[in-house]
Amino acid sequence: MTERTIPAAVQSGLESGSYPEALLAFLTIEHKSLVDPIRLVSDVFDYVYGGETYTGLMFGWRLVTDNEQAPEARLVVANVDRRIGRVIRDTEERPQLSLVILTSADFDKSADPRTAIGTPDVIYSFAYFELVDVQANVVEVSGRIHILDPTGEPWPFVRATQARFPGLFA
Repeated sequence: MTERTIPAAVQSGLESGSYPEALLAFLTIEHKSLVDPIRLVSDVFDYVYGGETYTGLMFGWRLVTDNEQAPEARLVVANVDRRIGRVIRDTEERPQLSLVILTSADFDKSADPRTAIGTPDVIYSFAYFELVDVQANVVEVSGRIHILDPTGEPWPFVRATQARFPGLFA
């Protein structure tokens, strides 16, 4: 399930400026060219969540929009891992992203890497989004995150061309 609303208690704490815990964004980048997905957490420490290790790397993100237009968000990641830029730059297919927001209260801060205490409560999440409009330089990789809108795709999606179906044109 993808949670698109922030629980009232967390939201009121954030708005009051007195929320005692940090919000952690767990980002997963998947692509056909990657053997294993890239897993990042918006902290300087590594974390284990859902049986997977997330590398600590500060990055910026925005919540997915919820209006009449297709949902979208923004992501800015430091370009410290060559795999990130390579996946985005060297392929025509878009990487798939998922993001889960948790609080640091759900993790043992004395462990290295930090591990979950019980089952963390998901504050916010989205999945199956794609990274588009990418801009990359030596410092950062940024882009717009959006969900595939099939109404914007050409129809029919697979065209019967001579190169694709030579037997039809014999």
